[in-house]
Amino acid sequence: MAEDVLAKFVRPKLLEDCDVYTRRHFLAGLIITTLEDGQTLTMGFRDHLVKLGNSWVDLREEKNAGDRLPPGPYLYSDGALRPVCRLYDDKQRAFLTAVKPKLHWMDQAAYSQLKIAGTSYDCLAIAVPARSAAGNATSAQRRLRIAVKDLYRVKGLKTLLNNLSFYKTSDEAASSAAVVESLVRDGAIVLGLTKLRSMIAREEPMDAVDFSTAFNPRGDGYQSPAGSSSGSAAAVASYPWLDCALGSDTSGSGRRPAMVNGVWQFRPSHDLVDCGGMVTTYPRFDTPCVFSRELGHLERVLRSWIPTNQASHTVNPSYEVVILSEYLPVSNPDQMVLIKGFIEDMLTHLPATLTKISIRDAWKGTRPSGLLESIDEYLRDVITHTYYYAFYHSTDSFREEYAASHNGESPYVIPFVRRRWDKGAAVTAAQHDAATKKLDVYKEWLANTVFPSHQRLVVLPVSNATPNYRDVVSSSPEEQSALDELFLSPILGAPDIVVPIGDVPYESKITQKIEYLPVVANVVGAPGTDFQLLRIISQVMKLSERPTSVAVGSRMFPLSLDQ
Repeated sequence: MAEDVLAKFVRPKLLEDCDVYTRRHFLAGLIITTLEDGQTLTMGFRDHLVKLGNSWVDLREEKNAGDRLPPGPYLYSDGALRPVCRLYDDKQRAFLTAVKPKLHWMDQAAYSQLKIAGTSYDCLAIAVPARSAAGNATSAQRRLRIAVKDLYRVKGLKTLLNNLSFYKTSDEAASSAAVVESLVRDGAIVLGLTKLRSMIAREEPMDAVDFSTAFNPRGDGYQSPAGSSSGSAAAVASYPWLDCALGSDTSGSGRRPAMVNGVWQFRPSHDLVDCGGMVTTYPRFDTPCVFSRELGHLERVLRSWIPTNQASHTVNPSYEVVILSEYLPVSNPDQMVLIKGFIEDMLTHLPATLTKISIRDAWKGTRPSGLLESIDEYLRDVITHTYYYAFYHSTDSFREEYAASHNGESPYVIPFVRRRWDKGAAVTAAQHDAATKKLDVYKEWLANTVFPSHQRLVVLPVSNATPNYRDVVSSSPEEQSALDELFLSPILGAPDIVVPIGDVPYESKITQKIEYLPVVANVVGAPGTDFQLLRIISQVMKLSERPTSVAVGSRMFPLSLDQ
């Protein structure tokens, strides 16, 4: 039995791959626990351990099976076994704070800040536990190392929203957000909180005031990380010791960072995920999302978030791939070649037929009776009167609490947030109600037009692949249309996945040489088809022999797909 335990947890390859400790140091001393008294190691197995570098073995009976010691490594000090972590520098400045990892899967205590500086200037140290640690003492599945966007409540920690004024009114959370807690319950280890855009809004690097934005590792290293969830996406794209990071998506704040940082991202169906403990700006659109370098991790997270009986698992025999002429083709020809190639793989390997739709033309012919013929006119001001209205009023209590504790002063927010607040404050409740009804009508029409069945899949580009340097002032949209592609899945409450498919060259003004920007395909499924969407993409990737993981660093695929 002892040999079986070691075969499970002390595999040479597992130890060689570990990024926290070395095999030689770990195997020098072994404490093996057993539920039965009197067990011994055979001489043959003992000789095998010596060859692996073992010096001593202590075989002990574990009397209390309910409090089993998780697999190591441990440091024996002062008569006790102490868990070991390795400190890594957050060189990309993606984290707001590191936490002391909970190494026991049953630990219900509050989190606390690590408060250790990195060896590099102006960066944090992140404590990373060994990958050999299991979710519990009997599980062979590795625990996920995750980072959490700082708009989710994490027990024991304050919420910052990348804004110093908000931090001053924040209290330590009494419990963790539902999406965090479910992952922790399933064995995930929280390493820290990641940066976001100030007050969950648009904030390009040159707009940042209270905290600098994370550094995007792709290309020349000086491209904007984009979007509110940029810290989470940049961390996943930068650090091999991080498996996943939680973000959120309201109007592209998860999908845009996934594209420019070149990582996988999944945004689940809105109504299937518990958003408790999440700071929201527009609950109708606000949805958790997850970033990873590996496709396989997305389903693992999704299974933690969504009970499997609440989402469709059916894989249909045939599909329709839908192209919306408002969004494709994109202006970058190299990017379009990659997207077209991915669509062709979908048509071949699902199999699927191709359907092209113009939302504007379809609206003219099938819109509800009595409505404006131009959908652009019909949707005019809908986002301002719904989303911006909610964005402003979501922070009513924050402004009130700050003023009460600061002699009537207003909190500082960056100019873009102030302008969006002003727009939202100018909207009346009657205007908000009228725009919400318009949005309801459009949602129903859009669902019937684009997703009359669960067999349809919409392919979108996210945005045009073009350089966006972090040292250049980049304007954020002051007005947005509900017809924008980034509002398609939020309006429908539909799941979507960002699929890394290649990169395109550009001449960098930073390095004065050719660098590469990530290109992705954003595939949207019908509401409730989350697991089906994941399996569809897995099938396409497998049968087309496309990679299901990306590398860290300047390029997603160090050996380009076109070589």
